[in-house]
Amino acid sequence: MVTAEDGGGSISHRAFACWLLGAIAVAVTIVGALNWYVDPTGVTSRVTKWRVADNAEVRSEKLDLYEALDAKPEVVLLGSSRAMKLEPAHVRQLTGDRAFNAAVSGGVPGDALLFTKLLQEQQGDRFPHLVWGLDVDAFRTKQLRAGLSTDPRMARFIPRGERLATKLSSLGALTEWQTLHTTIRSVRAGGAKRSAAVADHSDFGPDGFQRWSLPFPRKPVYLGRAVRKEIEQYAGFIFGRDAYTKVEDRPVAEFSEVVRIANRHGDVPTIFVTPYQPIAEHILARHHIADREREVLARLRELQHGDDLHFRVVDLTDLESFGGDPSQFYDGVHMTPVNTRRVLDRLDRDGLLDRAGARLRRAG
Repeated sequence: MVTAEDGGGSISHRAFACWLLGAIAVAVTIVGALNWYVDPTGVTSRVTKWRVADNAEVRSEKLDLYEALDAKPEVVLLGSSRAMKLEPAHVRQLTGDRAFNAAVSGGVPGDALLFTKLLQEQQGDRFPHLVWGLDVDAFRTKQLRAGLSTDPRMARFIPRGERLATKLSSLGALTEWQTLHTTIRSVRAGGAKRSAAVADHSDFGPDGFQRWSLPFPRKPVYLGRAVRKEIEQYAGFIFGRDAYTKVEDRPVAEFSEVVRIANRHGDVPTIFVTPYQPIAEHILARHHIADREREVLARLRELQHGDDLHFRVVDLTDLESFGGDPSQFYDGVHMTPVNTRRVLDRLDRDGLLDRAGARLRRAG
């Protein structure tokens, strides 16, 4: 039997629950509005003074540059911001092939797949050799990938439902703690501090090479600080927000489709797994980064032997594998041109950089 007192208590509990839910809704709204206004990670595709990531803008700019080329490339460099310092001019010097850097900020297999579909459409009869700097964390599903998918030139390759889901997922990031943390850091710093090249809107050369650079720590102590600062935020996104604990199926399927398209046009893509700066590798040990590296390499080898996919894999996670210099990093993941040239030199020595040498007849 329910008494008036009991009933009053029940009403009180319900009122408290409603008040709590309302307070949470208000807090989420305020956080979302603040993150939308500051937009430090470029989720809304707007350019704000506090933006520290330029994912969508970079993707559209790379499409503009590709369309403006006088002659289509014979080698296309794919990857994330870690590959944007790979120099097409150095590829030309080593191989004689025209190259274009199509790497984009936060680039993942989905981005590579869209650009590969464009290459198939534009260069089907002269499909280029793909050289892909693949990050260990690329095989995770929860990513902010608006940009290529929302650009009209690429949206036609994506079903409408998937475009909408991507947009909703991206907007959902505006209510996340990691985005708020980045907002607070950016506002405290007074906005992003980037080079004069960026201010002049000349981020990239005509061949897609990234002209501007992050601040380069010239003393080991400064490099250590830069690595620690950057890698903590990186770990928060990758292992916190995205809960990256295993190789996930969707990006693997997108990777496979890139290779499949290339193979249909006679190309055997070169895949090299990108390295971390040693201090960053040490810090990420608590997130079992070595396990993810082994898992990624194992999955790639499995695809090579089980799905009739032809591609070459070069493990460059150890700097010694290409003569990399630990001091030639801007932070925990981004290499200077000193190291990226050594990466290209290593691929060239292995016969994996030039277009002619990567024709399908070489697949074993």
